[in-house]
Amino acid sequence: MTIPGAMLGRYRIDGRLGEGAMADVYRAHDPDIGRTVAIKVLKPEFARDPELAARFLREARAAGALSHANIATIYDVGEAQGAAYIAMELVDGQPLDVVLQNHGRMPYERVLALGEQLAAALAYAHRAGVVHRDIKPSNILLSADGKTAKLLDFGVARVGEMDAATADRKFAQTQVGQLIGTPRYMSPEQALGMPVDARSDLFSLGVVLYEMITGKVAFPGTALATLAIQIAQEKVEPIDRSTGGCPPGLRFIIDKLLAKKPEQRFADGDALAAALAREIAAEGEKPAGKRGLPLRIKLPLALAAVTAVALVACVTTTLRRERQTLEHMAIVSGKSTAVFVTNNAAVLAAENAGLPADQQDWSALQAFAVSASKDPAIRDLVVVDMGGIVRAAGDASLVSKRYVQPVGEPLMEATDGTQVASAADRGRGAGIRFLQPIRYAGAEFGRVDLVVKRAALDAALDSARTSLLLLSAVVMLVVLLIGYLSGALVARPLARLRKALDAAAEAQFALRISHHRRDEFGAAFDAFNRAAAAVEPRLAASGGESDEAMVRATVIAPRKAA
Repeated sequence: MTIPGAMLGRYRIDGRLGEGAMADVYRAHDPDIGRTVAIKVLKPEFARDPELAARFLREARAAGALSHANIATIYDVGEAQGAAYIAMELVDGQPLDVVLQNHGRMPYERVLALGEQLAAALAYAHRAGVVHRDIKPSNILLSADGKTAKLLDFGVARVGEMDAATADRKFAQTQVGQLIGTPRYMSPEQALGMPVDARSDLFSLGVVLYEMITGKVAFPGTALATLAIQIAQEKVEPIDRSTGGCPPGLRFIIDKLLAKKPEQRFADGDALAAALAREIAAEGEKPAGKRGLPLRIKLPLALAAVTAVALVACVTTTLRRERQTLEHMAIVSGKSTAVFVTNNAAVLAAENAGLPADQQDWSALQAFAVSASKDPAIRDLVVVDMGGIVRAAGDASLVSKRYVQPVGEPLMEATDGTQVASAADRGRGAGIRFLQPIRYAGAEFGRVDLVVKRAALDAALDSARTSLLLLSAVVMLVVLLIGYLSGALVARPLARLRKALDAAAEAQFALRISHHRRDEFGAAFDAFNRAAAAVEPRLAASGGESDEAMVRATVIAPRKAA
């Protein structure tokens, strides 16, 4: 059976995977459905006991009813060639004990994630009435990517429906076998030979989580008697806060799982899974790095950041639209001026176009151009005839020279032939250029090149920009002030609640928060008072401090609602 190729029932044995206290594990192939499985075969020395073999199969069948993502599925249970076997899911991965041995402790984020999966698996099994009894790293298989955990080996589990006396008697027969290699993860109940329930599995899981987060075993004894004493009586070495960055919430969960009394642990796997899920959610909300800024500083900064983004978007959009509006107004005004100039030049240009060059008279048009150029809004004015010769210009030196049209960025396409473009000639300031054709009686006789200054336009834009920036600065200051005051209003009641929580342990919860608030903080204070009222009698009944301390009531003086 240990030889590759040997048959066990319908299964072909392909190789040995490992060995447990009670059984050997093999890799096998099921030819009926073409599936590779892991087969756990009861060792010969245990297989010779009929009652033990029957219990092995009976409890394996009970575990076979379990179907959970974090429990290895049992496919088949039976006997062949005088050996009891269990055929189960073969998971591609490594046992947790091998991972810990090779890599040491794990990051707390991974411990939380895997712990939640294992807690959910135990909760499911416990609801089905199955107690594992042998939670240990070698019975936890991690997937190849290390993100999924599966519980193995429910073969020694106790079925809840089994008669208690019968179960205890049968379990006692296998207790020695179970202790081989596994006592380090037993619960105090198991170590003392007492009846166990689902909370025993939770203790064992706590031992496993302790080892995952610290990289060392919870109970380091080597002798069985020493281990039993440590498990039943001694506390584990506290988890150092610096160990893997283990957060306080996870340390509390592990400490609670390792409580010696079952009633001091989590009530069930569901409660444990919920606690781990809350811790995962809380860790997701924590910022990385050192402790954050106080709320009264953090809140105004957050509000200021959001407001700044909104203001940048609004100011940018407003300035863009303001620029478009002012440019449109400047273009309309400049085009009107260009039309006026062309209308005045049209008749004279038409008359000269029909005369020989030596008879043409452009002096009147030149006089008009010089007069029009004195307008402070006009930077340049040039009148060009059909031949491309400058006939009139504000700059007299350009007259009679060939006209060269400057290149500028187009600002607008016009339907009447007018071209509008930017004009930024070096040393002469920015402007808007209008190229207006000279038409008379349906014919074209030249063009007017008019450049209107845009100094007034730019001044208006600068004024608008300055006003918006000043307004934004005022808004930011107001937001910062409101945020600071809001943070202070929130920080005060939080400080009261924090002080009450800090004092609760010393005062044995014999304290209440007096208040007159009707908001969410008032509800939080009331919740604290209800919790204190519920806990205080229990602490008094458990004999905490002196009678005087038990009856002492510390009342936090009421303050005005912030």
